[in-house]
This record gives sequence, structure tokens and C-alpha cells, in this order.
Amino acid sequence: MLTTVTPVPCGHSSRRSLMTVYKRPNSTVYQYSFFADGRRYRGSTKTSKLQEARTRESALITETVERGSPSETRPRHIPVLREFAPRFLKWVESSKLEPSTKAYYERGWALLAPTKLAGNRMSHITGDDVEATPIRHKVKKGKKTVTEECSAHYTNRALRTLKRMFSKAVEWLEVREQPKFKLAKAYGRDTKISTTAEKLLLSKVSEPIKNKRNARTRKDVHDVLIIAQDTGMRPSEIYRIRIENLDFENRQVWNPYGKTVKSRRFVPMSERMASVLAARCIKQQEGWVFPAARSKSGHITTIAKGFQTLRDRAGLSKKLVLYSARHTYGSYALASTGNLFAVAGSMGHVDLKSMEPYQHHDLASLRTAINLRNENPSPSVPQFGHILGHIDQNGSDGMLV
Repeated sequence: MLTTVTPVPCGHSSRRSLMTVYKRPNSTVYQYSFFADGRRYRGSTKTSKLQEARTRESALITETVERGSPSETRPRHIPVLREFAPRFLKWVESSKLEPSTKAYYERGWALLAPTKLAGNRMSHITGDDVEATPIRHKVKKGKKTVTEECSAHYTNRALRTLKRMFSKAVEWLEVREQPKFKLAKAYGRDTKISTTAEKLLLSKVSEPIKNKRNARTRKDVHDVLIIAQDTGMRPSEIYRIRIENLDFENRQVWNPYGKTVKSRRFVPMSERMASVLAARCIKQQEGWVFPAARSKSGHITTIAKGFQTLRDRAGLSKKLVLYSARHTYGSYALASTGNLFAVAGSMGHVDLKSMEPYQHHDLASLRTAINLRNENPSPSVPQFGHILGHIDQNGSDGMLV
């Protein structure tokens, strides 16, 4: 529908007739007044500066043209965050988002639901409120379940979900604006799985076990770990490998999943990985490589608990997670080949800046260079620096120039 806007001339002089903002008698602030679709809108700009008043009026006119009249766009009932959640989750479920993204938002709301923010009206939630609210979750420790504050990565999952909820609320005209807040400072996963750690993990897999379900879990952990170490694939990508996407002749695997074009890619198939995949496929020509009868998707969706159990049995650090295998592949492949583009392509990175965590500089060569300089100082090279605590006879503080 086309909206027509007509400014209302104010004042009696020719100069004032060109102005669309005006001041009332004995008032220091400017008022706005204009017609849109035959309806008059007027009010205070809440400023005594002429240019700023005109800018605010222009913004209001633009909003009226694009979104309808202010009375129509102004929320009649601002919902509590907990009341808004079902509508948001229903949209998530029916949207075309990736399954992993849907699970991300669902888990994000599960983290937000117990907080004080969930009981507040969305218009009353400020950025300071969000940043001051701790995000906690329940963790099993032995036979007990305790509530702990989430790590930065888990906290950011909740905060990103909250941001998406507010953006949809603004889009659906539930609120006028969304609060601004910063994500928690989270450091990237820089832990690598060393050769020793990998041998310890795989050795624990081979230990005899009577429980058939736990035996299958161990087998899944073993195979997923090998694939992650040898390809750099994300765990979620490995779970969805299909038999028809395996190319044993050319020793490569096609990954058709991902949000970007780079994510849909071929990954290399090592010799031991080929043995693992061949053993899982046997004579089948199609289907999931990691099937799961109880899963809605038809394939396994996580082996986190199985990996954690083996890691604890091996006595390894809790910082070592399954995703560390991806970091290990990127670091080793880049150090061995030096081919930044090939490694980035195999890992599905769009931006080469994402490869910075894998570029570990050779400290040994730097250490050797410094030792050689210290052992054989060249007299022809001028010495610069400051000798701490040294005062010469002339009263100088030891600065060499």
C-alpha cells in the first residue's frame, strides 16, 4: 500500500512556512507534525537543536512509510521472554535452517530458560542485564548432579540465541528495538591430540568389554576419531557420511553438507581411514556409515560421552575434546605441506583468516638463531639496547647508542 506523507507548514512567516518542526510558546524543544495517508502525526522531538529535530522527524516519517503508522507498529502487549519462546522455537522448527543450527538454538533457549531474563518483559531487558546474568547448566559428577557456570563457548550459545530471539521479535513487531550486548570472551580450541594421546585413546578402545552397547559406542569413537584426525572433518559432518559418497578408487569422500559452498567439499581418504570405512560398509551400497536405529535422523548425532569416558580412562586432560582432532589435522597438514589453500579447502574454511590458529611458527628455528647470535656476536653489527641497573662513570644510565 502506498503511503503519502505531507509535512504541515508551521508559523506565519515565509521562512517558518518551510520548516516542518516548530517550537511551542515557552518551550525549548521542537515539535514535529506531518500527515500520512490522511492522518496527522505530531509530538515532541525531545531536542532543542534544529538539525537534530529535523533528523528525528525524517526518521519517523521513514518508519511510517516503510512499516505503517506508529500506532500500528507500536506493540500493544510486550511479551515476557518466556512467553515469546514457544513462538520462536516453532519458527526454528519450521524454518529452513540447518539441523545443527536448529539444535543450537533449542539448546541455547534451554540455557536461558532458568535465568532471571526469562521472566522479564522483553522491553525491560537491557544490555547490562544480559551481561550481568550468569548462564549455568547441570553437570553430572559421579553420582551427583551439580549446577555450574557455563564455559564461554556455552554462554555464547545462549547469548546468540537471545540475539536471534530479539531480532525475530523486532521483525514480528513484538518490540521496537533489541538490546546491545557483547558475547563472552572465548578462546579458540588450540589443544592438539599428540601421537602419544592418540595411542592411549585407541588402546582403551581395544580393551575387552562385555556390554554390547558400550562396545558399539567404543567402536564409533574409534572410527570417528580416526576420520577426524585424517581428514579434519567436523564431528557433525562425520556422523552424516553416506556410503554412496565414498570413493574408494580415488581415495576421497564427498561431504554435501554445510552452510557455505566451501563446506561442501571432497576430503582425502587415508589408508587406515579406508580400512575403517570398508569394514563398516561391508557389502552395502547405500545408507549411513554410522547408523543409529533410535535416532530420528537415522544416524548417530554425538559420541561426546563415549569420548569423555575413554579420555578419563586414559588419564588425559579435560581440555582434550573430539574437536581437537580437527585442529590436529589442520596444524600437521599445514606444517607438512605449507599449502594454505589446499588445507583450507579440505577443512571447508571460506576465509583464510580462519587458518591462523593452525599456523604454528617453528620456535626451534627461532631459538637456534638467538643462540647463534649470543655465541658469536658480530663486532660489525651495532649494539642497541639498555643494560638494566648499569650506571657508567659519566653518570649515563647505560643506554648504548
